Amino acid sequence: MERLTGLRVLVVEDGDEYYDSLTRFVPGPVYLRADGAATALTALRDASMGLVYLDMRFDRIPRAKLIGDHATAARAHNGDPKRGWRYLQNHQGLYILNALSEAGFGGLPIVLSYDFQREPARWRALSARYPRLRWLTDTATPDQIRRTMLGAIDS
Repeated sequence: MERLTGLRVLVVEDGDEYYDSLTRFVPGPVYLRADGAATALTALRDASMGLVYLDMRFDRIPRAKLIGDHATAARAHNGDPKRGWRYLQNHQGLYILNALSEAGFGGLPIVLSYDFQREPARWRALSARYPRLRWLTDTATPDQIRRTMLGAIDS
């Protein structure tokens, strides 16, 4: 897939499994890594990126790096602070997606690692708000990843 060759892809995740898998099984793009919203925004401001590959769940970074209002999340979960943190961790990718959009990067193609098959209404709402957004499950094959990345940059 020569259209992916040299494409700068920012991988935003709290570990390194996507970065490692992409560099190993989907060669061609130039991959850079960010571990949360702040480092992603810095990377996007510092260098031109052709695509963002975004994890949904961020449960391996310090809570201080999570974005979103913990007090609001806790109130939505019967005042339980632990459930509030868990909610922010489990949906952090969407908070980052929103932060990227608010910072002026909403037009970038983004591939979100999440399975929306059982949440079609949620997917419709997100794709209406972010037209260049695509999603992939964690079990996607290298070919599926390539096709999804191409579909995102061609949109």
